[in-house]
Amino acid sequence: MELYLILLVAGFVSGILTILFGFAGGFVVVPLVYSTIRMQYPIHSTAYDLAFKSAVATSLLLMVINSGLATYQQYKQRKIHKQYLFPIAYWIATGAILGTLLALNISSHLLKWAFALYLCITIFDCLLRQFKQPHSNPQAVRLLTKTEQGLGGIFIGGIASALGVGGSVMTIPLFRRCGLDMSSSVALANPLSMPVAIAGCITLIIGQIIQPQHLGTHFIGYFYYPALIALIIGGFFGMKLAIQWTGKLSNQMHERGYILLLTLVLISILFQ
Repeated sequence: MELYLILLVAGFVSGILTILFGFAGGFVVVPLVYSTIRMQYPIHSTAYDLAFKSAVATSLLLMVINSGLATYQQYKQRKIHKQYLFPIAYWIATGAILGTLLALNISSHLLKWAFALYLCITIFDCLLRQFKQPHSNPQAVRLLTKTEQGLGGIFIGGIASALGVGGSVMTIPLFRRCGLDMSSSVALANPLSMPVAIAGCITLIIGQIIQPQHLGTHFIGYFYYPALIALIIGGFFGMKLAIQWTGKLSNQMHERGYILLLTLVLISILFQ
């Protein structure tokens, strides 16, 4: 019971992070679901052995649900600028498929360090923007170039799906470089996280159909639904709370919170 209370709290936190920063909480959710399954099932059972894969699957499905709910909430508030969604969404979906295939053939160690390097560059870029903001005029807002849409979209989808994370850590900096404020950038990050999560879920479902694994009565395929339900309930209330804060944070404070979150993600990756 204590584990599920922790999952409720984790879901609550992931709901807040989804609204404020476009993070569906995978970096928190995966280790918790993994630990829950390993504690609930005996050693050498199928569920125990495939606990990590099930945790990733559960996190991806939660990402679809959280990103979908957040997109709906932010659409109602008219925070989503539709002209930035397409065609980059198609390129991200293409990249997600390629990333899933790459993950099977490229060292996860190499991918981890490539992503860590990207995070370092992004954090530096955000810090530089923080330093420049008080001393410079606001950046002119522009649309994405064709190169940013095509190559950028494939890169975002590929890295995100290969590592099993949402693409917001890459989409938000991209939109900030276009001159959009943090609130608008986060609002766009949520719908653009969905192609990655959906591609990952479909891949896992196809894998289960081709090579069925019977994990236990509390699983639907690889999805561990008791944890998923707790996370969804917690996430719903977290989003309800966080939606009231949107627009109240200054752009500078919002970005500082984002930099802190990126730094925590970088630390978690380096110590995995």
